[in-house]
Amino acid sequence: MAELDSSPVVLITGASSGLGLAMSCEFKKRGFRVVAICRKAPEFPPDLHISADLTESASFELVLEKLKSFCNGRLDVLVNNAGIGAYETWESLGDAELRTLFELNFFAPVKLVKSLLPLLKASRGSIINVSSIAGHMPVPCMGAYCASKAAVSMFSDTLRMELMASGIAVLNVTPGRIDTGFSKRSFGTRKVPSKFGGYASPACFASAVFNAYSKKKRSLIYPRWYFIAPLFARLFRPFYEAANLREWKLR
Repeated sequence: MAELDSSPVVLITGASSGLGLAMSCEFKKRGFRVVAICRKAPEFPPDLHISADLTESASFELVLEKLKSFCNGRLDVLVNNAGIGAYETWESLGDAELRTLFELNFFAPVKLVKSLLPLLKASRGSIINVSSIAGHMPVPCMGAYCASKAAVSMFSDTLRMELMASGIAVLNVTPGRIDTGFSKRSFGTRKVPSKFGGYASPACFASAVFNAYSKKKRSLIYPRWYFIAPLFARLFRPFYEAANLREWKLR
């Protein structure tokens, strides 16, 4: 039991499926105790499951309370992964859906970091924020999602500088399309174009995230070749826009 109690602790949001589930399995395999925050129990049993809705203020006090009782307040890594998409034009997206999207994708990670900073400072730990390649390039019918993920990336980059003196590392993760069923759980009436690239493996993504974390990297784009997508969108804007208008049936 003593050996188990000395194991590092990682807290992962949105761990019931997709990227969160894959990262939970990866960190567990690497010897971490996994604390999973998600409304339904994950398929992979974590060391502690906290059922919480991160769009509600009371959830943050609950998380802190559960962490303190589970591992005396130890926290080595915080992974802000929970999020939701929206496939809809700005004109058609409802105000309630927009607010929910930003509450979960942006405000929840900010609130969780602020709540758990004392624990992370004590361990000189790490924060991993999951953004998206969509946060670095304009995609029609995904504007709200793009905006929320752009905010996450900027949050990561400014937070990193502010926490350098505390010894806390901040990794901003930028995934491309990964086979998680993400689009099926998203808001909106728009159908995602089938020509929008291939799908990468969640397990390979999780392994890449852990390696980037262990090397104290500042950022990770996965798959690697996705780094060219925002560059292409800027350099060949007319072609990029025309292709998107056609694929999203906006003309």
